[in-house]
Amino acid sequence: MKITVRCCTLVLKRYFRSKSLIVLSCILILAGIGKLANTRDLFSGGNSVVTRVKVKTTTLRTPILLNPERLKRVVLNKKLNQLNAKKNATEMKMKWLREKVERLNRMVPKPEVVHVEVNEVVPVNKNIHIFYYAWYENEAVDGAWQHWNHEYLKNWRQNDKKVYPTGRHKPPDDIGSNFYPKLGCYSSRDQNVLNTHMRQIRDVGVGVLIVSWYPPGMSDGPSKSSDTVFRQLLDTAEKFQLKVSPHVEPYVGRNPLNFLQHLKYFTKTYGSHPALYRMKRRNRNLIVYYVYDSYRTPAFAWKELLATNGNISVRGTEEDGIFLGLLVDASHKVEIKRARFDGFYTYFATNGFSYGSTWKNWKTLAAMARQQDLIFVPSVGPGYVDTRIRPWNSANTRHRRHGKYYEVGWRTALSADVQHISITSFNEWHEGTQIEPAVRKTIQNYSYLDYEPEGPDFYMNLTKFWVNTYTKKNFNTKSNYH
Repeated sequence: MKITVRCCTLVLKRYFRSKSLIVLSCILILAGIGKLANTRDLFSGGNSVVTRVKVKTTTLRTPILLNPERLKRVVLNKKLNQLNAKKNATEMKMKWLREKVERLNRMVPKPEVVHVEVNEVVPVNKNIHIFYYAWYENEAVDGAWQHWNHEYLKNWRQNDKKVYPTGRHKPPDDIGSNFYPKLGCYSSRDQNVLNTHMRQIRDVGVGVLIVSWYPPGMSDGPSKSSDTVFRQLLDTAEKFQLKVSPHVEPYVGRNPLNFLQHLKYFTKTYGSHPALYRMKRRNRNLIVYYVYDSYRTPAFAWKELLATNGNISVRGTEEDGIFLGLLVDASHKVEIKRARFDGFYTYFATNGFSYGSTWKNWKTLAAMARQQDLIFVPSVGPGYVDTRIRPWNSANTRHRRHGKYYEVGWRTALSADVQHISITSFNEWHEGTQIEPAVRKTIQNYSYLDYEPEGPDFYMNLTKFWVNTYTKKNFNTKSNYH
C-alpha cells in the first residue's frame, strides 16, 4: 500500500502543487482499486494531512488520471494551448506592426512636385558649355530618317548570352531613345527648330555650344556630315549671342596628319566667323576644339602636332588653337600632358563609369590642372540611359531622381573650384542625357520616360538655376559674361 501511495504521489506531483490536492487524488485513486469498507488506514504514521477517511462501499470506474489516453490528451491539450497562445501573440504583434506602418504612412507627406523657376534674367556665361548634336533628320525636311531610327547596337559583352532586340527603330512613334522630345522627331536643319534651341540655351544662361563635327565626307554613318549644317548653326547662334565650339568626332582613320588637314579646312571655312568660341592663350584669341576619344591616338603622335617643336606643329600658325583632350582613365592624366593638349574634359554623364566621370575625382583633377597650367572642364549631366540602342547596357543607367543626380554633379563641380563647366547634354537623346524638354508618350509595347511630375521644361529650369548659382559664385570673372 505504501508503494502504491508513493507512486501515485510522484505522478501527481507533476500536475499539482498543493499537498491537499495530491492527498485527495491519492485517496480517490486508491478507492477505485478496491472496495473500501468502513475505515481503512491509508497512511501509517507520518505527517500526512489526512490520516483516516470514511468511504462508502461502492464500485468506482477507473479514475481519469490513470487512463493513459486521457493523460495523453491532457498533455497534448496543454501544449496546444501554449502554441495557440504564442500564435495569438505573434498575430497581435504583426497586427500592431501593420497598424504602425499605416500610421507612419499617414504621417509621411506625399512627394512634393519640384518647381525650379528663376524669374530674374540670367546673364549668358561663356564659361558654361553644353554638348549639342545636329545629326537628326526626318522625312519632311531631309527626305529620310536619320538617328531617330537608330539601330540596336551589337552587344560588346562577350560573356552576356542573353538575347536582345535587333534591327532599327521606326519613327516617328518608335525612336532610338528612352525619352520622347517635346518638339517631336525634328530635323537639325529646320530653321524654326534651331531658333527654338538657341533661344532655350540662351535663356538658361549657357554661353557656348559644343557641336558634334565631322569633316566633309567623314561621317560614320549614312547621315549627312554635320559640316553641312555647321554654318547654319553659327549664323543662328550669332543671332542669339551664343558661341560655338567644334566637338571633333573620332572619324575613321583620324591621325595627326589628316587632323592637320581638317584643321586647315575648318579655319579656312569658318575661322573668321564671329560666333566661334575663342579663348586667350599665348597672347592670341584661339579657337577652342574639344577632341573626342583623343586617347585612341598615342600621346607621342599628338605631340608632333601640338608641341611647339613638333614635326607638324600647329603652334604659332593659323591652325593653332586650344585643344582639349578627353580624359577617361587615370593614366590619361599623364598622357594629356605628354601629348601637349591645352586641357581636358570628362564628357560622360555616368558617375563611376570612368575615372574622369567619377565626381569624387574632380577635386584631384582640378588641383592637377592648376599645377600644370591646364584647362579642366568637368562634365555634369542629368542622368544616363541608353537601353533603346544598347539594351544590354542597363548597368550604366543613372536614374535622374527628379533632378537630384544633376544637383550632385553641379555641387561637386562647384566645390572643385573650376573655371569652366560643360553639360552633357542638350539633345543627345540616344543616351538619355538631354535637358531638352521631353513629354509623355506610350506606344504599343513601350512607355517612354519623362520628367513628370515636374513637367517637360524641368531640366531647362534646373539648368538655369545652377548656371545662375555658378554665375553668382564667380561674379568676379566678369569678362566671361555678356
